[in-house]
Amino acid sequence: MKYMGSKDKISKEIKEIIDLNRTGLEQAYVEPMVGGANMIDKIKGVRIAADNNKYLIAMWQGLQQGLIYPKEISKQMYDNAKSDFKNGSNVFYSDFLIGWIGFMASFNGKFYNGYASDYIDGKNKKIQYDRNYIDESIRNIETQIQLIKDIEFYCCDYSQLIIPEKSIIYCDIPYNDTTKYRTNIFDYPTFYDWAELKSEEGHKVFISEYWMPESRFTKIWQKKIKSNLSTKTQNKIECLFIPRKQIINQYATLF
Repeated sequence: MKYMGSKDKISKEIKEIIDLNRTGLEQAYVEPMVGGANMIDKIKGVRIAADNNKYLIAMWQGLQQGLIYPKEISKQMYDNAKSDFKNGSNVFYSDFLIGWIGFMASFNGKFYNGYASDYIDGKNKKIQYDRNYIDESIRNIETQIQLIKDIEFYCCDYSQLIIPEKSIIYCDIPYNDTTKYRTNIFDYPTFYDWAELKSEEGHKVFISEYWMPESRFTKIWQKKIKSNLSTKTQNKIECLFIPRKQIINQYATLF
């Protein structure tokens, strides 16, 4: 799925680290901030996913249930769904369709931040596309539907998710000092405390970020990738961190 901050480009490397540190398919693999499910759809065995965006979870659950979705999304449909989203209503659409329309038809996967085929840049100039981004988004997510069938999806904050004992936890948090997924502020110190606590409880915790405080977390992997969060392509160094006291099986090709 096209999603802001997607880990699809580095999912193979992260999966290898996860698999190396997993005791078996019966050990729960947990993503408390599942987003576009571009990591968890490649994992086998027991899988648990959560997110505090109710429309995202309603969309994933609806796809699991085989709900019908539109394959063409007009600007009017987008505007109506955006109105429901902004007002917290269901005048035009269900939560499932508000999620579907918002994620399939928003520019660059930024939820209701502009219709994908009618994007206006920072200079208030309309950008003309040669590609059908909405159609591409729909075709991308359709390849995921069979891969997410048995995932347990929950709508809740990461701190409220009930996690089975000694799980593998992968956290793709909103990156510090970057464009946020939503307008609310992510509490990084509180998350750091939570991640360390989960590690102390016997879970193995892995976190994607560009930077984390060295006194509390250790970087175990990094890779330079191209980022397309705006109309400009930038090179970024994706990193994977663990709580400093956590012991893991080493990855064969660490940087």
